[in-house]
Amino acid sequence: MDHKFSIADIRLNEAHFAINQGYKREKNKPIEIIHSVEIGYKQTEKILHVLVSISSDAENQPFRFSVAWEGSFAFEEMPPKEKLDRIIHINCASIIYPYVRESIADLTRRAAMTPLNLAPFNFVAMYEEGQKKESQEAPRKSRKKSRA
Repeated sequence: MDHKFSIADIRLNEAHFAINQGYKREKNKPIEIIHSVEIGYKQTEKILHVLVSISSDAENQPFRFSVAWEGSFAFEEMPPKEKLDRIIHINCASIIYPYVRESIADLTRRAAMTPLNLAPFNFVAMYEEGQKKESQEAPRKSRKKSRA
């Protein structure tokens, strides 16, 4: 069964940007921006609210940032949990991510820096890696419970 949904709303929830005054660039060394992506969600009836946030606060980079965008998606019929997780982490996150990328590029440009254009992100690989970790941890958790 195909689970149809529409975009009800996409909005910026949070944006933080700070120049790292203590940063000193090393000559002939490329600047490495380390960042992490997080996906969260909440469900109300047939509406799914998905939050995609990216943050970077490593010490050895010229700035720190945190950006979070939320998308609200309306479903004709809510899919089962297994399918819903996949839709959230792949489809919905992929729809929201360009807004996140644009915000970070704009923040860095407004700080009189070369805009930081984040590379495209593979949400399928992130989801599959998360599934693999969960399946590997599940037997460990059940063994711990049976020993107790």
